[in-house]
Amino acid sequence: MTKVRTQAMTKATKELVCQLCEVVDNSKYLLLSGPMAVGKTYIAQAVAAQCGLPRYNAQGFWGNSGESCEILTELIPIHPSFSYEDFVRGISMCAQGGSFAWESQDKVFLQVLKKAKESWSAKENKKYFLILDDIGRGSITGILGDVLSRMEPGRGEEKSCEGERTLPPNLYLIATYSTAIDSAEPFDYGLFRHFYSYTLENDYRFLEDGATEIFPEYDTSPNAMFYRTRRVVEENLRHRYQLPWQERERYLLGHGMFQAPVALVMRYQVIPMLKQYVKDGVVDATAGIEIDALERLVTGAYSKEPVLARMDRITGYRTDVTADVYYREALTHRPIVNLIARIKTQGLLTDTEIADTMLFHPGVLVRKSGKLDGIVRYFPAPAYLYVKRADRDLYTYGTTVTASGASKRPRFFYSAQKDDVLTIDGTDYAAAAEMQPKEYTRWDESLNSDAYENERGSSSPNSIMFRILRSYYNGLIKNYDGYLLDYPEDDNIRLLGAFAREEFDRFIQSVRQIGSGSDEAEVNLERNRVFREAISKLTLLWKDKGDLIEWKGQSIKVEGVYKVDRVEKYGEYARAMELLGIHQMILQGPPGTSKTYSAREYLKFVGKGERNEELLSDEELDSFQIQSYQEEDAMAEWEVTHPGQTPAIAWDIVQFHPSYGYEDFVRGIEVSTVKDSSGAGSAISYDTVNKVLGSMARLAASPKYQTTKFFLVIDEINRANLATVFGELIYGLEYRGKGVATPYTVDNSNKVLLPDNLYILGTMNTADKSIGGIDYAIRRRFLFFSLLPDANAILNFKLSQGADEEEENEQRAVNRQALRLFEEVEKLFHAGNLNPEYYKDDVQIGHTYFMVSTKEQLYLRFKYQILPILREYFKDGMFQFEMGDASEDGWSGLLGCITGEINVNYEEHRVREIFEKLIEEP
Repeated sequence: MTKVRTQAMTKATKELVCQLCEVVDNSKYLLLSGPMAVGKTYIAQAVAAQCGLPRYNAQGFWGNSGESCEILTELIPIHPSFSYEDFVRGISMCAQGGSFAWESQDKVFLQVLKKAKESWSAKENKKYFLILDDIGRGSITGILGDVLSRMEPGRGEEKSCEGERTLPPNLYLIATYSTAIDSAEPFDYGLFRHFYSYTLENDYRFLEDGATEIFPEYDTSPNAMFYRTRRVVEENLRHRYQLPWQERERYLLGHGMFQAPVALVMRYQVIPMLKQYVKDGVVDATAGIEIDALERLVTGAYSKEPVLARMDRITGYRTDVTADVYYREALTHRPIVNLIARIKTQGLLTDTEIADTMLFHPGVLVRKSGKLDGIVRYFPAPAYLYVKRADRDLYTYGTTVTASGASKRPRFFYSAQKDDVLTIDGTDYAAAAEMQPKEYTRWDESLNSDAYENERGSSSPNSIMFRILRSYYNGLIKNYDGYLLDYPEDDNIRLLGAFAREEFDRFIQSVRQIGSGSDEAEVNLERNRVFREAISKLTLLWKDKGDLIEWKGQSIKVEGVYKVDRVEKYGEYARAMELLGIHQMILQGPPGTSKTYSAREYLKFVGKGERNEELLSDEELDSFQIQSYQEEDAMAEWEVTHPGQTPAIAWDIVQFHPSYGYEDFVRGIEVSTVKDSSGAGSAISYDTVNKVLGSMARLAASPKYQTTKFFLVIDEINRANLATVFGELIYGLEYRGKGVATPYTVDNSNKVLLPDNLYILGTMNTADKSIGGIDYAIRRRFLFFSLLPDANAILNFKLSQGADEEEENEQRAVNRQALRLFEEVEKLFHAGNLNPEYYKDDVQIGHTYFMVSTKEQLYLRFKYQILPILREYFKDGMFQFEMGDASEDGWSGLLGCITGEINVNYEEHRVREIFEKLIEEP
């Protein structure tokens, strides 16, 4: 049994939970229905938890006045294979000592029922909740059986349920039902009369108190993206005017999906789901225009979503620097450190921009040499505003001997104080020191030049701070201008950019007026104070995101826009899974787009470390593949060669197919032969065992492998019925770390727990007709990454691999021929030739068919791989082109090969002639 804890809720959610608690307190049985991701399971658990409060006592109460009840909850995920024998009582087939044992056993319902009855009889202050999750996935009336009749009022003394009396007052049932999927069976109306039925609204008020359907045109907040997506579905739903409201609501994407970081949610969950709606005919094809507009909001070169940029490289900075703190803390280099801390805390620039334009830019500060013992010494490498703390000793000046000849330490250009340290990409950096507040660098127009190098040793801090601020304002203006190229009608960003320009121009004017340097220390000290004062009075620098600036009669909201960090795709996969907390993804695309290859490449990327530019080699990756799931054996070859160490990753691969089932994937009964002393098989042994997912979950959850990431690669994931194969672990995908009861007992436990360090990587062929096997409710538990045909992969195949110039030129020529063939084949998938029921991105054959080393290989691929698959496409009605004379040109000949007008097997000379025409230079 698990105890449920409530989470922070919005006002609307609190009111709903209170309302439903009253219902459960009085009626005991509640059915929560609604579309996907509206929080059905979350609300069910929250209601169960809150029913422990003393005011909910309609069924009786044994505790002292004001005392809360202890709540014990059992959640049962329903799936297609779940039955009465799994829920109430049934004959269990157990493998004991290598043989079968049949035993009638109480299942979860009777187990909880008996505990509840005993607790009630003992006058314990406890309530028991059974939550039946996703009842539409199974035959629920059959699962409940005679439990339904026990839920009738007034049946308290009748016996059923294997001799047990009716449900005691302290036992409650809550069921959830997703309207987004078709039920396994039509619901019996008799079922509904036993429950108080409540349909959860799909409303963003349940996630945000200030939710509103009115928002600026370019608002990309979770609230805005929820309502944008809702409108796309509502306004394009097929036959929407003839559908009852329940049918119109079932396809709306629930508010629970739209949480930060919403840009990643949109890119890898919402947009793929909407595109699938178009393919399935849920919404009209005209929705594609609006879906594309949504996609542009989250895939442009610039975005308002900081999660799409690098904001995690720099740590260790102060977060309490205000304008007043900045002005008062005036000694040496402290204003510089504080200024960087403020810019980082404000979060309008990315860490990469701060590093590249401030911390390590010669225009801010560069130190190339220092005078040590009277001799100018050039440093091994230039030093900037920050250097690696471990390298401080390289940047010194002064003397190493006293007047008496004794040795002494030189002076350091970089601070040793811990308060000055920044951690960048995991490495500690020391800040520039030796700033002299009683020196003042006079204004010069070159200070405002792009080409300026601020080379200084022991110097005044004011020139450095000016250059930092110049980088700050220029960076903001550049980002705002870049963003406006994609979103020219965003008035707030336009005004914010104009304000930044004007404020920086005013700042330059004020600096010019401070005056020149002086030989008098106190004069310079005062001028540096005035300089700091001018900085402390800047408006934009000291505003936080979301604050308003009043300017020229208009209110401007302070926002950041960020250049999207286009990390290579494997980094994007890793970042999305970690930030969204969804540890299962599917690589989808048409045949020949490197899906399985990309899964392996991703494992190489993660195995070597995300910040390491090198990937694992194929041999290294293979050494991490799980060889044994037995505790007494080495898990993988890597452990044999690295005793006592913990691997970074471990992985295995399975391939789904139509007959693949739960017993092949999670748990099942293993049949083996027992050999006698002579080695001959003498008996059959039966054992209940973990299969690949159960075994990997057990390993991943062990303390030994807490830091290891486990990956299960599922090739062709859509070829099996996922609801059947995963069974109750569909729930476990979303609620990691919670044990889920299974029909099989292994090592005295019937539960499987999917830990956070277990990841699932599926590959899916979008041209496969079985794609519809993944229902919408399961889809939302996965991230979808599309892999499409890539012409550049063909053009660059085997180049830059160390071949000599002649070999590389030969390969380059083959690649150009392959690209021309690819482009000719691609024409088949253009709008005029492709049946409107199909989508180019789903069916166009990919680049791997065209990646060859010789022209002859390309011809063989063309004849024996490319033409056969195109021929199958034609027979399936995928193409709708008009035929020409097959002898005229390469294109017409290609069509003849596809339609069968040309016999590919017997007309070799014609096929080769067509091939030559297709690859010849235009």
